[in-house]
Amino acid sequence: MLADGDNQDDPVVDTARAILDGHVVLSRDLAQRGQYPAIDIAASLSRVMTDITAKNHQQAARTFRALVASYEANRDLVLMGAYRAGADPQLDRAIAMHPRLVDFLTQEGGSIVPLDQSVLQLVQLLSPES
Repeated sequence: MLADGDNQDDPVVDTARAILDGHVVLSRDLAQRGQYPAIDIAASLSRVMTDITAKNHQQAARTFRALVASYEANRDLVLMGAYRAGADPQLDRAIAMHPRLVDFLTQEGGSIVPLDQSVLQLVQLLSPES
């Protein structure tokens, strides 16, 4: 379903989200930053993911979403230099990993990455050694 504009509170859109098994939210802001596909990970949802994916994939996806959401929620503070390192360990990690998180989300047009390879890359990205 394509919603007109960026109004996520449209009643028709809200009803569709409540009925569907999941949804992918595209962000004009992310597209303007050059991230393609411009998928807003924090706003997108899959209700069936836990039924169709392995535990390591689910854990990595939760960690990834939390890091991206933490960075985006504090993006203005970080860019202004108002965030003091050490105040939030998760945000510290999100800031340190931000370029790699964005790289993981960015894909060249026409490129295909098999699911198993994508999951492996995600797990490796979030491993403590990275």
